[in-house]
Amino acid sequence: MWTKTLIGLSLFIVVTVNAQQMPECWYRSQSAFEQGEYKTSLQWIDSCIAKKPKNNIYWVRRGEIQFNLGSYQEAIESSLKGEKLKPGSSAYSPAKAFCMIGDTSSCFKWLKINLGLSDKETEGTIKYEPAFVRISSSKEWKELWKKDWYSTYEKLVADAEYTIAHKQWDEALDILNPRLKGTRPRPQLLVLRAESYYGLGSFRNAVDDYSTAIKRSKKNHTYFAGRAQSYLALQKYNSAITDLTKAIELSGGKPQYYRSRAEAYSKNNQYNLAFDDIGYYMTFYPSDSEASFLMATIAVEAGYYVDALFSLGKLIKSNPNEAKYYYYRGVAYLKTENYGVAETDLNIAIAKGFSLADSYYQRAIDLLKLGKKDDACLDLEIAVKKGNFNAQELLYKHCKKPQQQQKW
Repeated sequence: MWTKTLIGLSLFIVVTVNAQQMPECWYRSQSAFEQGEYKTSLQWIDSCIAKKPKNNIYWVRRGEIQFNLGSYQEAIESSLKGEKLKPGSSAYSPAKAFCMIGDTSSCFKWLKINLGLSDKETEGTIKYEPAFVRISSSKEWKELWKKDWYSTYEKLVADAEYTIAHKQWDEALDILNPRLKGTRPRPQLLVLRAESYYGLGSFRNAVDDYSTAIKRSKKNHTYFAGRAQSYLALQKYNSAITDLTKAIELSGGKPQYYRSRAEAYSKNNQYNLAFDDIGYYMTFYPSDSEASFLMATIAVEAGYYVDALFSLGKLIKSNPNEAKYYYYRGVAYLKTENYGVAETDLNIAIAKGFSLADSYYQRAIDLLKLGKKDDACLDLEIAVKKGNFNAQELLYKHCKKPQQQQKW
């Protein structure tokens, strides 16, 4: 199993921030980085440093951003500044940067320091890092990996994370269960098992494991966020909202938690609060099409039709083949009494086969508004046959009543 962990995913930065409260500038920097906007990311992290110049985490991140900008010497200086502020906090970043400028000796020095830390990258992450390609065939590289740098526990976690990442939920449970039989299991292992249970659809078991982990680590916002997702799956929306609010508080405002809470608010029919949350998230990730669609659907429910039409118009322009966009824009047009364009969009949604019971129902309402009663009644009959019970009420109200079922 351990050989599988050689395929690792490189994280943005290797620092333990899960249990820390981070400021908005941190998340602004992160969102810009994730979207490839490195200069903007650098500006935001510099604003964090201006507020707290002795926070080593900010300097380590600054080094990572500069590395991605190709400013390797500056990346080294920032990373070593972080290391000076807190020894052991920044070793991997300078290793990569030294390698990129051809300083092999310093590269191996810092790589060995990193491998000696408890918080380090997986073997796969290091071996597949492009910065180390030029030294990967060297004698010193081969000598480096003759030593077993990882403890049994670290290998266990890496194996579990690998199987979870590849949706091998049962295999993950087989790895984790033997180590979770004690009276005080480690929170990290409990959370990994909770993720496995969630993947299998065992949401109650996932909640139980997250709850136990939270008792042992009460300030880790990722645990509250994970439990909230399980509550969402169980349709316990109030509990999910409570956990996500706590996660937002503990994290200092991680934008992804606002997105998740928007979903919870929406499913709990609290559309105004949902709209505020998803709107805030979109200020960090304006190009997130899934979030933009969520915002549009929430806007329709909240009665913010102009916002819905604006979002859906942009989505259709970027992806004109997506049927659901036309359906929701058609509904928004219907709500704003733009019946002609509503009919056009609903025609497209039906032609593309989107949620036909709902699409025929909404088009029937639109056709009634347009005075096309016969066409509306045909749509209502189809909607009823496809299981839309609301359509049945309109069918009785506006159309010829269906024949009574024959009594035997």
